[in-house]
Amino acid sequence: MRRFAIGVLLVSAVLGTASDARAARGDAGVALRGLNRAVAAQRLSPLDAHEHRRRVHLTLRILERLPSDRQDALTAVLRDVAAQASTYDAPRALTLFTTLELNAKHLLHDRLPTPGHDVSDWLGVVYRSIPGRGLRFHPLGSFGQLNAYVTAGRQRQATSLAYALLARARGDGRGLTWEYGFRAAGGDPPWTSGMAQAVAAQALARAGLVPEARLAFAAIPGRLLNERATGTWIRLYAFSDVAVLNAQLQAALSLADYAQLANDEDAALLATDLRRAALRALPAFDTGYWSRYALGGSEAPLSYHQYVTSLLWKLARSTGHARWAEQAARFRDDWRRPPAIRGLAARAPALPLPRDGFRDAAAIRFWLSKPAHVELTVAGERLSRPLGPGLRTMLWQPGERRAGRYPVELTAVDRVGNRTETRLDPVVIARDTTPPALRAETVERRIFWRARDRETPWLTVEIELRRGGGTRIVRLPQSRLAGSHRLVLRRPWYATLSGRDSSGNRSVVALGRIGPTWRELAAARAE
Repeated sequence: MRRFAIGVLLVSAVLGTASDARAARGDAGVALRGLNRAVAAQRLSPLDAHEHRRRVHLTLRILERLPSDRQDALTAVLRDVAAQASTYDAPRALTLFTTLELNAKHLLHDRLPTPGHDVSDWLGVVYRSIPGRGLRFHPLGSFGQLNAYVTAGRQRQATSLAYALLARARGDGRGLTWEYGFRAAGGDPPWTSGMAQAVAAQALARAGLVPEARLAFAAIPGRLLNERATGTWIRLYAFSDVAVLNAQLQAALSLADYAQLANDEDAALLATDLRRAALRALPAFDTGYWSRYALGGSEAPLSYHQYVTSLLWKLARSTGHARWAEQAARFRDDWRRPPAIRGLAARAPALPLPRDGFRDAAAIRFWLSKPAHVELTVAGERLSRPLGPGLRTMLWQPGERRAGRYPVELTAVDRVGNRTETRLDPVVIARDTTPPALRAETVERRIFWRARDRETPWLTVEIELRRGGGTRIVRLPQSRLAGSHRLVLRRPWYATLSGRDSSGNRSVVALGRIGPTWRELAAARAE
């Protein structure tokens, strides 16, 4: 049997591999035909198409040599390259097929880096590791690299990278844009970013390419701006109106720098508008203990919180406005301050026995000021989990422990490592010894009952029927605390209803005579 199971697994693996290989060859065929159509339409030169075909064939050869996990990443890149086959032109094809080649060569020798980490090619073009999608061209990271080269005085590398990025720019008569080729924040590729365009304008101007920098800026007004109640906001994603603080601040800084280098008054005015809008909205990004990533959204990851803080300090230095420094100081203090915790009273004791699905676990409630990894210790047991800020509840299963009070210790460690330890109110474990408050009545031959019991929502009902020396018992399945039951009786009986809760506590109600009346009996005999 074991050999058969292993054989089935091997056959499944072979079939799966064959299916994946067919899909990859199909995507490669789509890409190759797309290149031919682009040449025929004069959107792509034959020489460039020849280079891209070489990259496709290289990818197919390398795919055969990769383990399955690396194959999955490379086929995902190839699939996305093929998906844009009908729109190939010189810059888009260059971006897509060089991305494909870089993935193939990287995966031949190494695994993908952890998501969010970057890899650069020999020109300095930056590719970011995207979960499930491989390494993808990252315009913002690439222009950040260009800025770093200029700052370090590496003019030769800066020039090479700048022209490599310009070769990947798409022009539509209104400016130059750089496209992202992967799905993000719910948007399908290709998409552009106002933040990336602002950094592109800054980096190109700093590299001495002012005319090209002007074209990078020209793509921002209109398409990559969003008007909100607080003012003008940069679109981090062209397809989304979400207001992201780090994008707004970085765009304001980059555009101010570009405006000065290019003597661009429109860019200077836009940078001012972005700063004003951000200043008005700053309180909404401050939870009191951490920063929000986006307006109305959740708390920012640590890296973005620190990034925003550094941008605020830069704005404070460049503008001399005290509000920027005040907010930067508050956010700086947030990552130095340990989490605050406030215990909340338990709503009711835990009733773990019997296990009836009602208050079997103890609910430990508290308020947490910022995202943290929380560890709870009760009766020697530890529960741990990452939690966001706000009112939180953790459940502890007492099991067979005796009734009593059990101390609770809570430790919270935030994203920076700041630690808070505190004691909360003890957990109370109780036993249900109170019978349900039971009422019942009869209407003709139907019995109605209703019970109140704060310790359980369940009731098991028994109806005892007595007549002469005889007794009948009608047992009903466990149900909620209210119900009814119709009895089929040919003779009158004296009835008693009892209700038993999950813990066995019992209440009894005498119902008296039930069944056909004397008149009904006489009429039945006369017939």
